[in-house]
Amino acid sequence: MLAGLEEIDWATYEGAYGPAEEAPHILRAIASPDPETAREGRYEFASSLWHQGTVYPVTVMAVPFLVELATTPGVHQRPDLLHVLGALCDPEQSDGDDQPAVRAAVAEHSDVLLSQLADVDPEVRECAAYALARCGRHTGQALAERWALEEDARVRASLLLGIALHDPAGCADRLRSAAKSEPSPVPAAAALALARAGLPVPAETIAPIAAAFASDDEWRSPWQGHADALSEVLDRVDAATANAITAALTDGAPGPSGPSRRTRGAGATPTARIRAANAMTDRFRSRRSAPADLMPRLRALLTDADADVRAAAVQAAAHAGVPAAAVASVLASIAGGGDDDGRGPAGTALNTLIRLGDHRWREPVLSAWAAGRDPGAMYVLADYRPAFDPDVFVALRRRLAAQLAAGLTGNPVIQLVSLVHSWGPAAADAVPDLLAALPAAPWVAPAALAEIGPVALDAVPALREAAHTGQVRAGHAVWRLTGDAGPLVSAASARLASSRSNLAWELDLVADAGPSAAPLVPALRGRLTGVPGKTYPERDEQIAAARLVWRATGAAAEVLPTVAAVLGAGDVPVRSAAKLAAEMAPVAGAELARGLREALGNEYGRVDAARALWRHGTAVGDLVDPLLTAVADPYGDKGALALLVEMGGVDAVPGLVELADRDERVVTYGSYDETVWLDDRLRRDLYTAVATLSSSAEPG
Repeated sequence: MLAGLEEIDWATYEGAYGPAEEAPHILRAIASPDPETAREGRYEFASSLWHQGTVYPVTVMAVPFLVELATTPGVHQRPDLLHVLGALCDPEQSDGDDQPAVRAAVAEHSDVLLSQLADVDPEVRECAAYALARCGRHTGQALAERWALEEDARVRASLLLGIALHDPAGCADRLRSAAKSEPSPVPAAAALALARAGLPVPAETIAPIAAAFASDDEWRSPWQGHADALSEVLDRVDAATANAITAALTDGAPGPSGPSRRTRGAGATPTARIRAANAMTDRFRSRRSAPADLMPRLRALLTDADADVRAAAVQAAAHAGVPAAAVASVLASIAGGGDDDGRGPAGTALNTLIRLGDHRWREPVLSAWAAGRDPGAMYVLADYRPAFDPDVFVALRRRLAAQLAAGLTGNPVIQLVSLVHSWGPAAADAVPDLLAALPAAPWVAPAALAEIGPVALDAVPALREAAHTGQVRAGHAVWRLTGDAGPLVSAASARLASSRSNLAWELDLVADAGPSAAPLVPALRGRLTGVPGKTYPERDEQIAAARLVWRATGAAAEVLPTVAAVLGAGDVPVRSAAKLAAEMAPVAGAELARGLREALGNEYGRVDAARALWRHGTAVGDLVDPLLTAVADPYGDKGALALLVEMGGVDAVPGLVELADRDERVVTYGSYDETVWLDDRLRRDLYTAVATLSSSAEPG
């Protein structure tokens, strides 16, 4: 076994970490009779030769040996190895410049794989069908011939998907027939094949398909992608079909008072209803219309007799976005019925109420504070800041005092102080509390005091003392409250003298002082080299230094070479450089024009580059397309909408309407818990921008 392994100069082939000298060791480990060694070998293969789904030149060279291992009796976990061979050919599982060559290498050895369709192990046959179909050399005919002989339902499911991959329209009748008459999990596979092919799912197949997905023996297949099969089916089919399958999974579910009067179907088991709730979550995350369409089903699951079903439904509601307001009353009862510190149904329901702006979040939070606890929802309150509430304010002050008395620091204190910060002058009575919180929250407490305004002048001595120790944020608060930039400059000077790196955000604060920050200019000139720094933080710090020098002196010629250099270096720091370029308009025009035009193609700096070019005289019409690209970017708008409105970009209206009206969600960035809510916010803002731009374009 593995003949010829040593004859290859593996070091000449690149893997995930450079020359793949480790490849023969990995392949020999997979072949080991020791199961633990073989397991480690498979792990190393996925790490080094197929890293996070990327293939490399060494992957191509390893394929013949992997085929041999996968088809040799006695090798550990042959089904896993066959699965890997299929995944290497699957464009949804693998990528990289060498992926076509990898697929061709697997196809070259497909005759050997074909023999595995007759193996005694059904798992081997199941995964062999996947590998054969994905490598593409043997069409659906070979799989169809095996279909006529195969008796194992899981293998038949895999064969059916392989047949459909090569000729979905030609096997539509076979898929419909299999969905109606085959045992589980074949109907589930038929539904997945129909959905992937964009073929309709007949009404008469809904019940057996739901029954297959509801089976206690959950179907796990090599054909499944990153989502489970039920989620993928619900995501791909039309709304009516998704609703029908969900109904079949949830109808007959017992409510709080006992079984429904409806006939129990596939959804009679808690397992089926949990799967339905989880699949609804995935559909909510991909389709804007899904939450409203499925809300009656969700409401039923939220009041299910089974606690695990209710918990899954609460998770689904948390990803329903604004339409979850329709079940807010149920969520309020769940939020008030338990204490799980934000990790269970009560905390998740509470988080959803806060995001909805539903006032019923107050009681669970106030109860937690009264009991001496900090609910997990505090991080949501910090992001979805509610309007000032006197009762909440009083309770917050008590909780903050208790935290400080207990010596707490970090997030518990920061989250409360951040909420005070959001209330500004309305929180004036909290000045003593914020002073007490200065040591525990040295960044946000000064900002909160500054936001309160003149009423916080009594805090200035303490802020001056903090600035004397090098706390730039405290110096900035003194400057905002009094206009005295001395403590701010002094704190920044101490930071610069300490040779600390990553000072960009602090230098940006000092730049707010304008000419008053001039004493720092000599210390910053060394960063204005006209050559981009080697790392992102170094480049961001260069731009922060350039901004401070520009605001302090107005000497454009002194900073322009560095701004141009950072623009030309690309990647994330382009954002900082483009922002400064926009600020410097119209003084800096021709020197930065080329770099700014190139930055229009940079996902990080596109919006700021467009703003800079517009301020430097570029026509609005020339910037609409890049800004529409920015709005549609899955990583979020990042200010493109606001800029289009500011510029009066009426030519963008058709594109904005298309984005607002489409059913597929736009935003996919941010934490898992936030993407739906961010997309709902974007959609709202899209309609607002369209209305504003359209009204500005109307005559008169």
